[in-house]
Amino acid sequence: MWEEKGIAFEAELDDRVAIRADESLMELVWTNLLSNAFKFTGNGGTVVLRQTAEEDAVVVEVSDTDCGMTEETCSRIFDKFYQGDTSHSTEGNGLGLALVQRVLLLMNCSISVRSAPGEGSTFTVRIPNE
Repeated sequence: MWEEKGIAFEAELDDRVAIRADESLMELVWTNLLSNAFKFTGNGGTVVLRQTAEEDAVVVEVSDTDCGMTEETCSRIFDKFYQGDTSHSTEGNGLGLALVQRVLLLMNCSISVRSAPGEGSTFTVRIPNE
């Protein structure tokens, strides 16, 4: 999808980190976050995947240069069936981020979002070290 839209994709990853997590559930998390970033980023935009290791957690950020979201949308983005941008409503049902949040909570992880209109969005996943 990013090639069709001419989106630049950058990956900034620490050399090596290890976590304990269900591989298939984490695949669902990353697939959803990245596909949303590519879906909502316009032609010629940028998506960045950044992973860093902190003392107590691995932190993964997915950032994009989309149109951004209002504070109200950010407060509801993890609600089931909520779609902040209905222009893409035929491409999903509003369950993806709710499912991502639930999966992460079950694995003692967390997700948050930072966004502002016109400035893009950053989803941050914290995976605690064991």
